[in-house]
Amino acid sequence: MNLTAFLRQNKVEFEFVEKKSTHHALEASKATDIPLGKIVKTLVFVNQDSKPLIAIVRADCSVSRHKLEFCSQSKSVKIASDEIAEKVTGYPTGGIPPVGHKKRLPVYLDQQVLSNECVWSGGGTRTRLVKLKVQDITKLVAPQICDISTQPMEC
Repeated sequence: MNLTAFLRQNKVEFEFVEKKSTHHALEASKATDIPLGKIVKTLVFVNQDSKPLIAIVRADCSVSRHKLEFCSQSKSVKIASDEIAEKVTGYPTGGIPPVGHKKRLPVYLDQQVLSNECVWSGGGTRTRLVKLKVQDITKLVAPQICDISTQPMEC
């Protein structure tokens, strides 16, 4: 997938920042000096029928599987393997943006993400973050807005 082409085609404002290769948001935050609360994680889960779904939460939070199950009306959800995540989104884990996925998947966006006007996220590769307006994310993926986060830190 070509994230830049997707964003241009959809007339979305964006900004990339290059960084060393990272796999986790905490590493990305340290590598770029962007606060963890300004970064969102795009995580791929699979439900009991092996159907993929996407959860987007602030990087200083975790996804509550229980809340995600409730929100998505799934009996169970578990994090997808790196292979499945890349197959359905077109991007490697650690670089998955919240938009521009290869397949149209159900997206569950944590309501706390809405408190930011703009957020940083995976930029399509592990060496890049992309800054997007939250309203553009919601316009492009039409997510279900719900409470799916846990507060491990001060989320």
